Amino acid sequence: MRVLMFGWEFPPYQAGGLATATLGLVKGLLRQGLDVTLVVPFPAPAAGSTPIPELRLLSAADVPLRVRTHRIESPLAPYATAEDYVLLAERAAPAPGAHAAGSPYGRNLFEEIERYADAAAEIARREPHDVIDTHDWITFAAGIRAREVSGKPLVAHIHATELDRVGEHGNPEIVRRELAGLRAADRVIANSNTLRHQVIERYGVPADKVDVVHWGVDASAAPAEEPPELPLFDGRPTVLFLGRVTRQKGPEYFVEIAARVRRFVPGVRFLMVGAGDLLPRCIERAVELGLADCMHFAGPLSGAEVDRAYRAADVCVMPSVSEPFGLVALESLRNGTPVIVPRSSGVAEVVRHAFKADFWDVERMADQVVALLRHPELWAELADGARDEIAEPRFGLEEPARRTALSYRRTLADATAVAPAVAPAAPAAAPAPIARMETA
Repeated sequence: MRVLMFGWEFPPYQAGGLATATLGLVKGLLRQGLDVTLVVPFPAPAAGSTPIPELRLLSAADVPLRVRTHRIESPLAPYATAEDYVLLAERAAPAPGAHAAGSPYGRNLFEEIERYADAAAEIARREPHDVIDTHDWITFAAGIRAREVSGKPLVAHIHATELDRVGEHGNPEIVRRELAGLRAADRVIANSNTLRHQVIERYGVPADKVDVVHWGVDASAAPAEEPPELPLFDGRPTVLFLGRVTRQKGPEYFVEIAARVRRFVPGVRFLMVGAGDLLPRCIERAVELGLADCMHFAGPLSGAEVDRAYRAADVCVMPSVSEPFGLVALESLRNGTPVIVPRSSGVAEVVRHAFKADFWDVERMADQVVALLRHPELWAELADGARDEIAEPRFGLEEPARRTALSYRRTLADATAVAPAVAPAAPAAAPAPIARMETA
């Protein structure tokens, strides 16, 4: 089976969990024997750089040539808002006078997405494929345009909605595009039952069209041995937050939790890894609470540095306001670090060896952190159980890929079943539109 996949975040261009999820999915699909063509809108400054790092991560050792990566020069960036796009486009645009025709980029985020969709249509004309897969609203238009060209069925992966990212007052145009893409897709894949319910209830997608595929992690990605420079804080107890420093991930709750934990655990240190619009507010609040000497802001990390942060910590806390899945939890457990997750998160549906609490209940989360830091036996029990659990096949890359491939096959079967009903009455007339598309 040949998959034409449209994404918008992929290593090394990563701001959140989508890049990790997409990378893991592609690796798993290759191991299932599928052929994948990935299309990504990298930022313009990276458009001319070598694709070798991504290809190495994407390719299984025995099929290094079965992944093709297309770069569409674009200032689209992971999790950028409509306001962010204006600044990104200004930075990416050529200097005045460099091109007589002016900047190739759209005037706003939505125009740029349409430009990406136009490119997707051209790629669909020349790339052989059996099914189209898209990731979140930025790529939905691209998938729809590709289907118009090839007639192949469309699968929409949904990782998070606008309501998850910014709450009830999200951008109405993004919500509209999410609605259009989810309803247009032949099948939708949600990363948790929580998100599936939202897609059905809030977007009106038929329940029998929405599959659930929980994410897994690559067990081989974690370092086999402890880096020699650990621990970061000279053996002092360390509590970690890792993720985008935005409303969705609840970083302000982490600061409040830290203030409560410090009352009971002398010498504790707190590490916030990530970047986002709430970072200045989190720094200000840490100072207000007297945490300036024990709260460390590391900024965004990547690669081995991420695993080093997990292994430097004694506890990882995820106080996410909305977390459709939560790969951070699996990554933390893979590194042997106990984790506290929101009850409402998707990962809470599948992980047994983790503490769970409501994201807003900072008192309970603080109590759980203190219990883990002050009782080594409890810490060891949770860490050992989680390490054994994360080694189960259901948390690897093969199971999510197998279930995704099953959704692809179900979509293809459904498309084949309805094809006779929608085919033109005169068989000879069918090839004509295809011939016109080929010569366009």
